[in-house]
Amino acid sequence: MEATETFILGNCVLGDGGTLPNAKIVFKTYGTLDPDRGNAILFPTHYGGTHENNEWLIGPGKALDTDRWFVIVPNMLGNGVSSSPSNVAPPHGGASFPHVSVHDNVVLQHRLLTERF
Repeated sequence: MEATETFILGNCVLGDGGTLPNAKIVFKTYGTLDPDRGNAILFPTHYGGTHENNEWLIGPGKALDTDRWFVIVPNMLGNGVSSSPSNVAPPHGGASFPHVSVHDNVVLQHRLLTERF
């Protein structure tokens, strides 16, 4: 099963003290999650990349074999799919988008894993 979903984070306080209002992480899953959840792998996107850029490694017989693994690919904040300058409403979009660090992405992706899966 492959599905693209949106995980709503709400208002998130960032590492630099700023706030990202109504934050969301868009993610895609590949494969089937085992009942014990022991086959889950988080495979984050790179800066500027989206979940589609990771798909060449995901699938039956590939490095991330979906016959064995359940792969979760979260899109980074700021990549145009998850909350980003291009899709956040004023006054927080565009040039006013809060500074988001790699650490912020890791913290919020951890929330995705622990709260959703």
